[in-house]
Amino acid sequence: MMMTSKMFTRTLFLIAFLLIFLIEWYTPIHSDDYRYSLLGISFERHYFHYMTWSGRVVADYVSSLLTVINSRVVYSTVTGLVVVVFCYLIAKTPSSTFRLHKNDAILFPLVFLTYWVSNPNLGQTTFWIVGSANYLWTNLFAAAWVWGMVRIYNHNLTRVQWPMVVLSLMAGCSTESIGPFIVLLATLAVAWDLWFKKSVSLSKIVYAVAALVGALILILSPGNFIRADNAHQVWFAKPLFERIAYHLTERFFSHQALIWIGWVVLVLLGLLAFACVKRNIALSRVKVVMMWLAIATGVGTSLIMFASPTYPDRVVNGSFMFILFGIAFLANALLDVRDRLATRGVAGITLLLAGVFIWSYGLMLTAYKAVYQQDQVRLSIIADEIARNQTDFIIPDFHFSKLQNSGGHFGFFHDPLVYGEYFGAQNIDKVKVNFDYSVLATGEKIALDNTTTARFNQRGDVMVVSDRPVEGTLVIESGNTRRELPIDSFKQAQINQQYWYYHAFHDGKIDSITLMR
Repeated sequence: MMMTSKMFTRTLFLIAFLLIFLIEWYTPIHSDDYRYSLLGISFERHYFHYMTWSGRVVADYVSSLLTVINSRVVYSTVTGLVVVVFCYLIAKTPSSTFRLHKNDAILFPLVFLTYWVSNPNLGQTTFWIVGSANYLWTNLFAAAWVWGMVRIYNHNLTRVQWPMVVLSLMAGCSTESIGPFIVLLATLAVAWDLWFKKSVSLSKIVYAVAALVGALILILSPGNFIRADNAHQVWFAKPLFERIAYHLTERFFSHQALIWIGWVVLVLLGLLAFACVKRNIALSRVKVVMMWLAIATGVGTSLIMFASPTYPDRVVNGSFMFILFGIAFLANALLDVRDRLATRGVAGITLLLAGVFIWSYGLMLTAYKAVYQQDQVRLSIIADEIARNQTDFIIPDFHFSKLQNSGGHFGFFHDPLVYGEYFGAQNIDKVKVNFDYSVLATGEKIALDNTTTARFNQRGDVMVVSDRPVEGTLVIESGNTRRELPIDSFKQAQINQQYWYYHAFHDGKIDSITLMR
């Protein structure tokens, strides 16, 4: 039986879900995940958090709800679903319907693949629980709000829809870069009706007010001002024009460069649109205008960050969302004309992204599998140290192999006191190691003497672990190959009372390892 376009699109949903699920499955809990797990979901704690630290009520509650669940299956399932729904919302916004259309077989993978390969910081916006709550979930609510507003205009809906009121509030209270623009877009909707229709429905005023309330809850949090006074006095002491100049010259363009692939996709779609116009093929004027509005909003969400003393790469995810909207509107307009050049052009761009994605995903999966195994080593160290009644000790930092870009890995932030509290110690610090120590979790073990062991895997990773410093030469035999490697040539690290030595040996399967002192 031939697969219909709807069946094919549903298959694409499932594939996209499984791809995200798998990476999230191999993502260990890390960074602020521990902090928000300890924070819990009580109103009192979150109120104190709001008054002393952050106004991101929506993101903070999502973070706590997810971390309190403490289930890898739940994390992976929820992340996979949220990414698929987010990309589908963007792909379906131009048509403002959820009904499947044959265009979705191209449009959804175009948005999904762009989301992956052009994401400014995929590891921190998607595969970090707290990061996803701040930069994926909040974007999801904003995307749902945009979809709802487009639907209201396309279908001329005038009655107050309470789900839209809730979405307006949540989207306004999303992040500092997006919230003000949700308010601006809602106000623009009111102004548009007043200017062109000489009237405005009560519902749009309600949505604008709800968005404004959400934004004020976010921005006027006492915690924001406390943090600014404590940590960013130097920044806010600078003249306003100096801050703006610094943002425009040092941060704005470099941060737009993080999503350069998205901009390239837009340019390629623009060239297709130009070719269609040259052939007297008319594109939807409304969708082209909406594309420009989305791009302008995306640029605006980046420009507004001149007001912030910090501008982490992950924050660009808000700007990136509106670039994805621009891509969706223009691609949809091209697919709707039913022109062979336009359809094949959009499909060709999607296939090009698919090629980059396959390479990128392979690197990501390999790296995250190794990090998952490294986490098993870290947890084992913590359990052993606590069993020895140690309250102050160290664990190795995560080490990532090569990725498409540096934004592929999650953040390395580590609060020793929070880690200690979570695991029942006083202080768990970290130390940088410049090698992949996952072999300790998966490799074969050989005893070299009473205090020294060697671990190795079929990739050729070799580690020597000892209770005392090791000197001498490691003899590694692999088939007819024999190599003698001085221990001094190994990468080294000391983890509490253990001495680690690492070397990559890629000459084939290892048969034996001996230590010559």
